[in-house]
Amino acid sequence: MVTNGKQQLTVRRTPTADLDDLREALRSVFDMRWPFASLRPVAMAEGRPPAVDVFERDGNVVVQAEMPGMKPEKIDVTVVEGELRISGERSEEKEVREEHYYRSERSFGRIYRAIALPEGCDTEHIRANSKDGVLEVVIPKKQTATPKKVAVTGA
Repeated sequence: MVTNGKQQLTVRRTPTADLDDLREALRSVFDMRWPFASLRPVAMAEGRPPAVDVFERDGNVVVQAEMPGMKPEKIDVTVVEGELRISGERSEEKEVREEHYYRSERSFGRIYRAIALPEGCDTEHIRANSKDGVLEVVIPKKQTATPKKVAVTGA
């Protein structure tokens, strides 16, 4: 269950979600023990899912995903069979030329994340915005029928 402190959202998880979480936890443990972890090439981060927050705001389901260094035109957001799929690709080249100094750096990577959406999402009216390395996807919830009390009479 995902909660925003007031309401609970039911989020379906893929069958392998627990294994994915375990893999990420183990990866972070090994990264901490490896003394040169910060020197690993950026390309090794390829395929690592972005950190995601899922919550409800103003009757909408909101998904915020970290997409550092990715331009909005390189981010792809799709919905397939009740699943929100976020992917992106970044590539950056920096070159500094100064007297007695030269530096050339390249970084690239592709990330992907699939999130099962809760029941009742209106996938026809999704909005997505990317600002400062954070992608925000807003999915309106469909209007549900209001319960109507029916009076019971004796025959």
